[in-house]
Amino acid sequence: MRVRSTPLLAVLASLLAVTAVTAQVSLKDIPELARQRAERLRPRQIAALEPFWADLALDYLDNQSVLDDSIKKASQLGDSVVPLLLEKLRPAQGGSVSRNLADNCRRVLRYMDPASFADALAEMARSNHTIGRSQAIMLLGYANVPQSATVLAELLDKVDVDDSDRTLIIGSLRRLGAPEAAPKIVGLLGSTSRRFRQDILSYLIAARASSVVETVVQALSTEAEDRVLPFYIEYFGTCITNHAGATTVLLPLLNRERIDWQDTKNLIMALATVAPKGHDATIRKLAELIESSDASSLAVQAAVTMRALGDKQGIVRLRRKLDDKIRKRKREAGLYEQRASLLFAIDDFTHAYNDFQKILDYSEGAAMTRRAYEGLLKCEARRPNKVQSMIKHMKTSGMTPEEFQSLAATDAPFHKAMGHDRTKSFIRQLIKDRRPK
Repeated sequence: MRVRSTPLLAVLASLLAVTAVTAQVSLKDIPELARQRAERLRPRQIAALEPFWADLALDYLDNQSVLDDSIKKASQLGDSVVPLLLEKLRPAQGGSVSRNLADNCRRVLRYMDPASFADALAEMARSNHTIGRSQAIMLLGYANVPQSATVLAELLDKVDVDDSDRTLIIGSLRRLGAPEAAPKIVGLLGSTSRRFRQDILSYLIAARASSVVETVVQALSTEAEDRVLPFYIEYFGTCITNHAGATTVLLPLLNRERIDWQDTKNLIMALATVAPKGHDATIRKLAELIESSDASSLAVQAAVTMRALGDKQGIVRLRRKLDDKIRKRKREAGLYEQRASLLFAIDDFTHAYNDFQKILDYSEGAAMTRRAYEGLLKCEARRPNKVQSMIKHMKTSGMTPEEFQSLAATDAPFHKAMGHDRTKSFIRQLIKDRRPK
């Protein structure tokens, strides 16, 4: 088993290596030897950091470009300067310079593997030093070891932890994705602060904290602030499956009185997994949306969700509705886009491909044209033996190598097709052609 190297372990290993050939060292003597060695190293630590102190004392917001460079260089000095940087997190005096120095030393330490000095951070986080505690709490969010989540969860119970530190604790737990603190944190959804409730839900999403679903359901049922609703939708869509209670509190939001178009679409997508299979109330609500809408993308998503819940009638009705409209308005690119989206969603890639081609014939807008090309590329990436056709569309799309990479990052089949030898050859040539002459 490989053991993580830490500054303390390195010190002990060095001491033991030096003394092993001369004399036996008692374990009780090791801390004193380590202290002596640290004192000998301190002048070198001070000298190494001396060129950076002036910059690190600056306000970050006003001097970001300068400080980003200094922070990066200071973080490359190695583990030997960690103890001195940790000291600066707890200034002996107040004032803006001391606070700036603490903030920026924390930024340096963030890039120096905080997990390797998690013990020191834990001690500082439990201390009564206001600035040092806040800095340590933030750094624990980057120390990906079990101890970090344990310490942060413990701090929630301290009576002297204020709201600002509590926000930092939740932010660090979110960064760690640590679900064990969820039972403590979910109770804070009763806070009167909208931002705080959003922070809590962001943590629950990152931690995939499904165990606290009943409390979140209750919180949503009494949520008065519309701006928090998208966070509830994301929580249920990310963390919860087959839950009648969650479905019941989510369905009224489909009336679209409290959430916008995009959040409504996200809610419909979430219901595909949150609602139990065959859930009558959900299927009825989605069917009503399909009938009342003008074949919009919301209707497409509603039909797809109905199919996921075991009812294919939404797909049949919407397909018939779109076919009728296209027969009457054959040159309307938007109708082809809606039908292409529906066909793509039900894996009918051949007919979806044909509709994406029609969009190119009739579209007059750059945004719709771009979406059509992306649809063509994704269809060809899913159809067998279509790499050459896909490359042809890549050539005519006018997209950049970066845009192709961005699409690949969100679409696994296209990402796989990007790895084909012919595709890689095309991308290399495209990069070459785009270089300044």
